[in-house]
Amino acid sequence: MSMSARRQFLRERTGPIHQRLDECVGTFSDIPAYLRYIRGMLGFRRPIETQLASTRLPAQFGNFTPNYLADALERDLAALGASPAATARSEAQPMSNLCADRLLGTLYVLEGSTLGARLLVRRAAALGLHAGNGAEHLQKQSSDLGNWNAFAALLDSAREVDDETMAQAALATFAHALDAFEKA
Repeated sequence: MSMSARRQFLRERTGPIHQRLDECVGTFSDIPAYLRYIRGMLGFRRPIETQLASTRLPAQFGNFTPNYLADALERDLAALGASPAATARSEAQPMSNLCADRLLGTLYVLEGSTLGARLLVRRAAALGLHAGNGAEHLQKQSSDLGNWNAFAALLDSAREVDDETMAQAALATFAHALDAFEKA
C-alpha cells in the first residue's frame, strides 16, 4: 500500500519522537528487558484503551474498531511470572478532547505499532517466547495487517480533518508512550 500525503505528513511530524521511542524500547535481548518492554506497553496502552473503550467513535469511522492489547499484555506478564500490578503507569493524558481529529492522531500511533510488532515478534521468538508463553500481544498485533489497512483507509479518506490537530494528538500519544517506557 502506497503512503498517502496525510500519512507522510504524520510520519514526518512524528519521526523524531518515534525514533526516540524506538530507542527507548530497545532490542529486549533478554527476559528482564522484555518484561520492561511489556510493562512499558501496558503503562502506555491501558489508560488509552480504557478511554477508547468508553468513547463512541464518530460515524465516519464506520465499522473500524481499534486493536486492544492491554488484556493480552497482562496475560503475557502473568505467563512470565510477573505481576501486572507492578506495571508503571504514565501520567500523560494524550486524549483530553476526543474529537475525530484527535482520535485519528492517537489511533495513528496505536494502529501503526502493528508494523513494528512484526519485527518485535521475531525478537521475542529468539528469546523462546510465543503466543502461549509471554508474547500473545505481539502475535495478536502482528498476525494480521487488516486492522492497520482499515485504519489507513479511514485516515486517508477522512474529510474535514484539521491535520495539525491530528498531528498534535499523534505527538502527544508518542510522548505518552515514551513516558510509560521511561517509567517501566
